[in-house]
Amino acid sequence: MYYLIKYGYDGKSFCGFQRNNGDSSVENVILKVLKKYSISEDMESAARTDKNVSAAGNVLLINTEESIEKIMKILNSQIKNMFFYAYFKSIEYINPRHNELKKYSYIISKKYDINAIMGTLKKFIGTHDFINFCRKDNRNTIRTIENINYDELQDFFLINFYGRSFIWHQIRNIMGFALRYYNTDMDPFLMESHFSYISKPEQLILMDIEYKNIEFNRFRSIYSKKRIEDHLLNINTEKIIYDVFYYLNK
Repeated sequence: MYYLIKYGYDGKSFCGFQRNNGDSSVENVILKVLKKYSISEDMESAARTDKNVSAAGNVLLINTEESIEKIMKILNSQIKNMFFYAYFKSIEYINPRHNELKKYSYIISKKYDINAIMGTLKKFIGTHDFINFCRKDNRNTIRTIENINYDELQDFFLINFYGRSFIWHQIRNIMGFALRYYNTDMDPFLMESHFSYISKPEQLILMDIEYKNIEFNRFRSIYSKKRIEDHLLNINTEKIIYDVFYYLNK
């Protein structure tokens, strides 16, 4: 039986994503638990995120005879800083990389002129050769960005990117360009050389991956909920401490 499993993770808690990046990479941590409990000897990933990039909706595929309830309970109870929350069951193999749409979000502070930022980012919508806005490898650099919009939250903006596939460092290079040149009329695709300024990975989140004719079933876990609550308490405590430091240095 094949299972697509949706999961999220705090990218800062791992040494990278791919299994060859070290024992504490996202894939290695998951594989270690899958093998330890005889669930599966391998897994396939829908998306590979850069070191320190987080995810709220990445997807993995495993082939196993274990029940999904057992799998989800083990993963959520045994792995810290990840949460596994939805699944799709199939008797046939599904390539997790053959998705219909990916959504990434990049966090920026409200000190920026959001209208100017969005004006610059709109230039990247559509099909373009992103050779100057990625880390080059052997893959095709022509990609299509379906849309870019933003959500306004209490203390920051979420810049949302939608597309079927993105190449290595593409979004971080685009955000680097937008944050540096949003007050200009510069055309990014008239640049003659690679754009070298790349934005920070910690502010990028893989929000979701969608598939054609696939609807995921939600799975609620007391383990992941408790860990998320504890982590939120730690984050809020740290914010208060740094708010005090900031106040003392005003």
